[in-house]
Amino acid sequence: MSNPDIACVLRPRALNGERPAWDEERQRLFWVDLREPALHCFDPATGEDRHWEMPAWIGSYALTGRGAYVALRNGLYALDFEHGHLEFRAPTPFDPRRFLFNEGDCDRQGRFWAGPMYLSLAPGDQVPEAPRSLPFWRYGHGRWIPGTLPVQTANSLAWSVDGRAMYHSDTERKTIWISDYDVEAGLPSNTRRFAAMDDAEGGPDGVAIDRDGFVWCAMFGGGRLLRLDPEGKVERTVVMPVQYPTMPALGGAALSTVYVTSACWPIDPERRASRPMEGNLFAFEAPCPGLPTTRLADDSA
Repeated sequence: MSNPDIACVLRPRALNGERPAWDEERQRLFWVDLREPALHCFDPATGEDRHWEMPAWIGSYALTGRGAYVALRNGLYALDFEHGHLEFRAPTPFDPRRFLFNEGDCDRQGRFWAGPMYLSLAPGDQVPEAPRSLPFWRYGHGRWIPGTLPVQTANSLAWSVDGRAMYHSDTERKTIWISDYDVEAGLPSNTRRFAAMDDAEGGPDGVAIDRDGFVWCAMFGGGRLLRLDPEGKVERTVVMPVQYPTMPALGGAALSTVYVTSACWPIDPERRASRPMEGNLFAFEAPCPGLPTTRLADDSA
């Protein structure tokens, strides 16, 4: 199977490009740079990339009619796109000196989930008994509810076509997990391995689900995307022009374009000039269309 033609559609040289999501109403691709914290909005028709700078690390977001909820290291905020105002909604469910949000998304019913990563701000924070794994949380009515087994580095969050299965990646453990998902209660159960990648180069990062129920996964450090069938077997491999792809999303007018974010932060600063593609945004045609991005169901919650 030949590699698709991959175009570089935006050259932001992002330190940590992540979490692309296509907004059908606006016909724009949203994405974030976690480490130079900002939420971006890319218009593929014009090449324009608008952004809203954040006061702290941005781990994820959920789109609303007026803007987005943004999960920052210092709390959850509502962002107004027109004015750029941030309004506080809830504190983090962890000590922000030791953890931060690293991923998140809405389920098919519009409930917002977000997951953590251990990244201590304290140089001497090496307390053996202190936890370095925490669960994904679901937000609602001003508070966070834990809903999964603890993960070391939360990456990606996606739901099956019917919404009854939830996927998330644990990059450190080189595993994509799958859970049964109660669409009424909004809770996962029976978590088990969907795909183990112990021998693969790099680790599983962001994933996206297409209309056939296949799982697209970015292999961070491995320079490729994998498309896995519903049983977790690799159906195809797409070699990327960068070593650190972070997450795919299916978008465009027909939801048939795969957009892929990437990162350059793992590369020594003095070597980044010699690798100008790292941190850019890429696109290629998908073999199957994707699914619409779900907005936050109640942005007053």
